[in-house]
Amino acid sequence: MRVLIRADASITLGSGHIARCLTLANALRKQGADVRFACRQLPGHLLQRLTDQGYASYPLPERYGLEPSSADSEASLPWAEDVQALSGHLQDQAPFDWLIVDHYGLDARWENAVRPLAKQLMAIDDLANRPHAVDLLLDQNYCAVVLDAPYARWLQADCQTFLGPRFALLREAFACQPIIIKPRVQRVLVNFGGFDAAAQVHATMLALQHFDDLQVDIVAGLGNPQWDALSVLSKARPNWRLHTVVDDFFALMQQVDLFIGAGGGTTWERAALGLPTICIAVARNQQLNAQLLAEAGMHLYLGPHEQLQPAQLTDAIERLVADPALRRAFAQRSRGLVDGRGTRRIADVLIARADNRHTGPGV
Repeated sequence: MRVLIRADASITLGSGHIARCLTLANALRKQGADVRFACRQLPGHLLQRLTDQGYASYPLPERYGLEPSSADSEASLPWAEDVQALSGHLQDQAPFDWLIVDHYGLDARWENAVRPLAKQLMAIDDLANRPHAVDLLLDQNYCAVVLDAPYARWLQADCQTFLGPRFALLREAFACQPIIIKPRVQRVLVNFGGFDAAAQVHATMLALQHFDDLQVDIVAGLGNPQWDALSVLSKARPNWRLHTVVDDFFALMQQVDLFIGAGGGTTWERAALGLPTICIAVARNQQLNAQLLAEAGMHLYLGPHEQLQPAQLTDAIERLVADPALRRAFAQRSRGLVDGRGTRRIADVLIARADNRHTGPGV
């Protein structure tokens, strides 16, 4: 089976789209699939990371002629230019079995235009805010199952949907036993994604200064613009450890008692581990999901980072440090939502549907 994944990473977009697609790619490759990526060469792209993990990739332009200079993470891309750039890499190639797109800036216009490049199309989405023309759609967010038919107006009738955290794209390791909830928090992990564009790591470290007895691991991300300030804060505290990246993030998560982070992809990793969390939204598309999870009693949500007062975070940390009953409740509800087997479920569907296309329906 041949699969092409269209996704981007950048300082503005973050690394979450590539991270979850890479998880799916690894599961498909383990089953013998040839998986490739197509990514724009934006500041902070992860093309080298893909190469280091053995994936062929097609570099796409950093900028398109019709693209506004102030485009945000949800702005539409000049879809025709993107299709042209992608098609230029694929001349004389046979159609892929699957083309998977994980991009807020692309919609049904792009999907219809790339139909000649693949036998089947899949979209990974979080927003339910634009039309799709795909055979399969995945939205792993809690709001996708709580809200009433969020994709009803955006999908064709024959599109197969996989909605909710049951299908969260997590590495195989996260199908695991939960952490142990201790009487008191001893170790805290801070991470706000691969780039920390919202500068929330520094704000969280300032709040944690009030807790001398806590061990703190801070994963600040590559090229964090506040690295010097973060280093000054951490060097003054022997029980703090500052990391750019961690080789085994899963193992580190298993060792801590409390996570302070964003409402992105690590939400489902934390849930699978039953890791109590203080969540702060660092992007607009995280807010609804984070709020609904809080209302369901799965984490403590402090709102968008722009509106967060330092005292609120300090108070939240103090509250959870000494409240094992609340942390245990968060853990139990989260574990009931995410079992860590979502990637295998989606990979199995993709493989089965590709096999049916090769051999004929009903075989």
